[in-house]
Amino acid sequence: MTVGCARCHDHKIDPIPAKDYYQFLAFFNGVNRYGIRGEDTVERWSLRPIEPTEGPGQDRYKGEVEEYRTRIAGVMSRIEAVEKRIVPDLKGVENDEWRAENRRESLARKRVPAILSENEFREYVRSMRERDGLRFRAPMALCVTETPKPRSTFILARGNPHSETEEVEPAFPSVLAPPKPQIQPVAIANGQSSGRRTAFAQWVASPQNPLTARVMVNRVWHYHFGRGIVKTPSDFGFQGSKPTHPELLDYLADRFSSPEGGAKGDGLGWSMKKLHRLIMLSSTYQMSSRANPVALKSDPENEYFWRFDMRRLLAEEVRDSILAATGSLNPKPGGPSIYPDIPREVLAGQSMPGAGWGKSSPEEQRRRSVYIFVKRSLASPLLASFDGPETDFTCAARFATTQPTQALGLLNSDWTNEQARVFAEFLKKNAGADPAAQVKLALQRVTQRDPSPGEIQRGIKLMERMRQEEKMTDDQALATFCLVALNLNEFLYLD
Repeated sequence: MTVGCARCHDHKIDPIPAKDYYQFLAFFNGVNRYGIRGEDTVERWSLRPIEPTEGPGQDRYKGEVEEYRTRIAGVMSRIEAVEKRIVPDLKGVENDEWRAENRRESLARKRVPAILSENEFREYVRSMRERDGLRFRAPMALCVTETPKPRSTFILARGNPHSETEEVEPAFPSVLAPPKPQIQPVAIANGQSSGRRTAFAQWVASPQNPLTARVMVNRVWHYHFGRGIVKTPSDFGFQGSKPTHPELLDYLADRFSSPEGGAKGDGLGWSMKKLHRLIMLSSTYQMSSRANPVALKSDPENEYFWRFDMRRLLAEEVRDSILAATGSLNPKPGGPSIYPDIPREVLAGQSMPGAGWGKSSPEEQRRRSVYIFVKRSLASPLLASFDGPETDFTCAARFATTQPTQALGLLNSDWTNEQARVFAEFLKKNAGADPAAQVKLALQRVTQRDPSPGEIQRGIKLMERMRQEEKMTDDQALATFCLVALNLNEFLYLD
């Protein structure tokens, strides 16, 4: 449930007074802010192992950390030695450009041979590449740390940080009639934790807390069906939607949180895997998306799940599916973020066009969209037009809009036209020169079914018209057909 309104005043709709907000905040008021710099930067950022936490593996981990720190220190010393020679020579706007790391290589290139030799410049670039690679291969995890003694928390009049009133201690929202937090200091590797966040976590995951199970099963339902039993998965309060099937929500939450082999014998023991299985084996999940006139008249919005909703692919799925269909998807897992090419017109919207946006190789650019670098002020146009999530806030639910820019982008953008040409080359390689075989293979890949003879003939006729009326070559006509295939509704929608 959302509680942010209560920072400045008692919540006007849900029963959450401002005092509850600040008591809730007190659980986290001992956490250090990220990025506080100083001589102990590494320790303040708390670079720690994920596993193992003890035993012989810990000694191996410590050795890897020391080796990593030695390597990164050596690389940084080489980079800094070169940059100390470059910085005094910067002039005017170059001083501003220097703040963006991705501009430093071009600024250094301008100092060859006056300040740097060609070999020194190449070594500088190589060192920067090594540094960037090391940044994403650190044998450690970035974790939060706590102050030895949590900071005092005060209610702020109207949310003003300069108007402290009553001091409060950690407590759970009063409307839930919760127990008093059981806070005990916890020993950790580098000292002692206040135990406040541990007490909060234990309350959230307590078998006596029915709210956690209800929210979790609703979110799982949401991801399987496109919307939850409660349509507002992050707000079960008065501002949210009422559950369409309250008894079903209670039933799923009860089974999910009940121990396995308990009194009823059907508990899932908090097993997410078993919850997924229970939902996906239901007749509701296995419903067709086909409509019928009677149900459509009484429930046109499908509030009661009498059929399975057709859905458009999510923004990332659109891009990944195009790459997969054209045979160019790079399935490489893990590693640093990637930087797809962004049109010059989009970059021009920045105060410093291209600042903070790197350059990835063509092979890296063909990786899955989950690896695209996220920059709040510079979203990938394809992902943005297909309702990619806002990066300023958490995204409880994706909403699919229908707007002209989506169709225009898929038809006219440089990227989709390039993918159409790649698709055409794939078809020539795997289906030969026969137009019928090319069309059949293309439609098989974009629709995941065998096309009918009529569909194949339509594709052949389209290419013939392109050659006759638009004077296209065979390759151009095939690429045009591929572009049309990537724009089919059957490709963009799951039915």
